[in-house]
Amino acid sequence: MIHVPETNSNTVTGAETAAPADIALKVPADTTISVAVADPKLRGEVLEALRKLSVPVVEENCDAATMAELMASVERLRPNVLILGLPGLPSDPASVVARILTLEPAPHIVAVDESADPEMILKLMRAGASEFVYPPFASTAFRDAMRRATSDSGRAVQQDRPTGSVIGFVSAKGGCGATTLACHAASSLRRSFKKDVLLADLDMASGITGSIMQAVARYSLEDALQNLQRMDLKLWKGMVATTPSGVDLIPAPPDNTAPVVPISRRMPQMLRFWRMQYDVTLIDFGHGITQPLLEVLDSIDTLVLVATNEVLALRQAKRMIHTLAVQSFGTNRLKLVINRMPKRTPIQIPELEKVMGHAIFSAIPNDYLLLNEAYSQPRLMDPNSDLEKQIGKFAAKLAGIATAAEEKKPRTFFGLRGKK
Repeated sequence: MIHVPETNSNTVTGAETAAPADIALKVPADTTISVAVADPKLRGEVLEALRKLSVPVVEENCDAATMAELMASVERLRPNVLILGLPGLPSDPASVVARILTLEPAPHIVAVDESADPEMILKLMRAGASEFVYPPFASTAFRDAMRRATSDSGRAVQQDRPTGSVIGFVSAKGGCGATTLACHAASSLRRSFKKDVLLADLDMASGITGSIMQAVARYSLEDALQNLQRMDLKLWKGMVATTPSGVDLIPAPPDNTAPVVPISRRMPQMLRFWRMQYDVTLIDFGHGITQPLLEVLDSIDTLVLVATNEVLALRQAKRMIHTLAVQSFGTNRLKLVINRMPKRTPIQIPELEKVMGHAIFSAIPNDYLLLNEAYSQPRLMDPNSDLEKQIGKFAAKLAGIATAAEEKKPRTFFGLRGKK
């Protein structure tokens, strides 16, 4: 629950709301609490309030100088409840909350700040924060917030923790084939590995996944986001479209002029819900660095950047790699894929990696005629076709379900052996 302050300027938070300092809060024995508050004054006030409530703390302060340090501390301590101070965070507070909630198990987050900003409170709520509190902490509001967070912690960790992975696809420029790879990868993971797969379309410019997947959709992503605060599995199943391949699909809004920013601001919480329902969620972001992509960078596990071996596509892909690095998106989470790779090329994979300054995750061969024939009907490619089998191997590797035997094979890129 998020505590939104009253707007009446005469409202006083003082002795009338003070909680007795000598009454301990009953906390389940297996509950662990960590504090990540960079501001010394605010941290001192929080710790003093916890002491008066006799609430045990695992560690007084998690390392939070950088996002990597904060994530490492939370992952190491694995608290049921994390008290997160907003001042001094290494990134936008909502992005930090969304990123922390991708951990398994995810803690309940009690956000604390020096004052209450209604706009910030709403952003944190949409990102997945459980509580929001502000001074004075010697109050019934703080006590009640901690009571709710600690009493729900065991249930949340055991039943509601996110488990599925989220993988994004984006083309360096239009026509590189990110949508094609996302659609066929989703179908392969469902067909060959029996995974529960969701394909979500965040390409606000064109959004053609529904057509490729032969989905008859009554609702769009915009409808789901507008109903996010009351979303449960029953409501979701009524909104999502099931494709002939067995993949669930939520299409982009049919009106391409729909406002992008209000939609994308709600995505971190939507992604957390999807993680609970699916083994793998694949998202088509269209092409280029778009606002929806930037809004969810901290909430996705992997981003597949798709380019071709054409000069313009490679040049644009290199620019995007640099932009993502500036956004502190880890290189290990970015997978560069060269699509429609010819069988014979003067530039071998190792040389191409040097030019790009980034490792190439996979190279997908070209079969324009096969793909054009499938799309003209429209349908997906024949599962027994060579190209579909290659995409299936790529999808398995991407989802981390490649066989041990495949992992031991020499490094090849579908017929293109890299130089040592």
